[in-house]
Amino acid sequence: MKSDKRIILAIVLSSVILLGYPSFMNKFFPQAMAPSVASTTDSTTSAKEGLLVDAGTTPISTQKRAKPSVDTIRELKEPSMAPSVDVKEELVTIETPLYTAVFTNIGAAIKSFKLNDYDKSAIDEGISVDIAKSYGWKNHLSNRINIGGQLIEPAFTASIDAITLKDGDKKELVFRWRSVDGLQLEKLYTFTADDYLIETETRIINETPSAITGIIETELTRAFDHEKKVYYHKGAIKMVDDDIERHDVDDQELSGKDDVAWLGIEEKYFITAIFPKPTVEGTPIDWTTGVPAEDTARVLMGETFTVGYNSEETYKSDIFIGPKEYHNLKAKGDGFEESIEFGFFSFMAKPALVILNFLQGFIINYGIAIILLTLIIKIVFHPLTKHGLKSMKEMQKVQPQMKAIKERYKDDKQKMNKEIMGLYKRYNVNPIGGCLPMLIQIPVFIALYEVLYVAIELRHAPFFLWITDLSAKDPYYIMPVLMGISMFVQQKMTPSAMDPMQAKMMMLMPVVLTFLFLQFPAGLVLYWLTNNLLSIVQQYHIYRDGSSGSGHPPVDVKAIKTKS
Repeated sequence: MKSDKRIILAIVLSSVILLGYPSFMNKFFPQAMAPSVASTTDSTTSAKEGLLVDAGTTPISTQKRAKPSVDTIRELKEPSMAPSVDVKEELVTIETPLYTAVFTNIGAAIKSFKLNDYDKSAIDEGISVDIAKSYGWKNHLSNRINIGGQLIEPAFTASIDAITLKDGDKKELVFRWRSVDGLQLEKLYTFTADDYLIETETRIINETPSAITGIIETELTRAFDHEKKVYYHKGAIKMVDDDIERHDVDDQELSGKDDVAWLGIEEKYFITAIFPKPTVEGTPIDWTTGVPAEDTARVLMGETFTVGYNSEETYKSDIFIGPKEYHNLKAKGDGFEESIEFGFFSFMAKPALVILNFLQGFIINYGIAIILLTLIIKIVFHPLTKHGLKSMKEMQKVQPQMKAIKERYKDDKQKMNKEIMGLYKRYNVNPIGGCLPMLIQIPVFIALYEVLYVAIELRHAPFFLWITDLSAKDPYYIMPVLMGISMFVQQKMTPSAMDPMQAKMMMLMPVVLTFLFLQFPAGLVLYWLTNNLLSIVQQYHIYRDGSSGSGHPPVDVKAIKTKS
């Protein structure tokens, strides 16, 4: 029957969309950068040719990055050799309530950045996540100067060898370098104890005999822990003209020049991003992104400078390096919260996460917060659900008449459709009234699906007893089995006018979904289980109150069959 098929189709579509959504979005709507033509930056210098540098620096390449050649791309994809000049590495440790960072004097870069509040995994308790894992000898936030295609990676001198910040503290770290000819570079980092944001200031001081033009480059190079294929992006990301652009791992090296709001390297739960502050608003920033090796990403940001004799230029930027906590990212501005991959229905996912965090603030348990959020959603959709159940009950009552009409006019499709439409009109039955409320709720289900999958707030968040990580699967598969049982009970309670074959097919749905949910995050399974239990209670009360009955008198099926 057409109405039965619509109900089956609605249920199947709901399940398929919900379960296959990540794969579908990843395959057909990848958020990768569109390849762009490499920018051509004519970096020249009026300084005397062959600018001398001290023994702590070594030119890395003599090719202009503006036009990457095959060799430059090969260099990007294979680990570069460390500087040939013997350079003594000096480390500076920064300790704050939020993180412990280790800086190196080579490139004034970050060698390690461990988050105090985030363990590597629920099993590896006490082993902090390091979101600045280096690739080869390349370090996070390495600074260098590009003068006429010659890259100078300075070995700085640090102002201090350790900094400890307590609540409310704000302290500075300064790296200084000077060439033999008098070119100076200073990199100032300002740390705040209770913030993942680091303010930076780069000063270029020219005491050489003539003006110098070049590019000050900041490079992010990050190696990721190898893991099985996931549906969420890890690699280069940037915000241009209020649009997020992600560099797909299959792309070659890309270069461009844009007025970027921010750019960096992300993974599912963590991100490092640079917020440039050009001296003149709207100044384009040179950028290059690439994939040096498997599970590795690279971002290069360049700002062009011209410094006259006995003059200096200052360039500022903010660095965010930390977790993708929604409230922190949104507070930063510039659409930074868009780095969380909420998917197509992000306009629903964002308020759902805000409500979830609000509830957790009162009850200190994300599992209970998920249960309360599910209850709120059920209350909001109660009128739709009630209307849908009523329509399904009324459809069930007219099924005998529909069957009789189909038998009577099986050779006259036009007459059959006319009679069926008349039946619907006579008894005020909407054939899609039962499945329409379900279809309307699909975007909400998908939005919650995304929230419970990507929200770092649920990462390693315990619920109770054996559920110690709501972002991981149930280790004993208890909740998925309970979810399947609840779905079976709900299905038995739902009005249906299916024939025996269709009914048997629908009985397979709880079994199929149970097996699929075995690998789902416990938080998502908890939501679905709670939703099913609330639906059972809801249906029981609706039927008990008699609100689902149509009040129509019984129909004489025999009269329809014998109608001439």
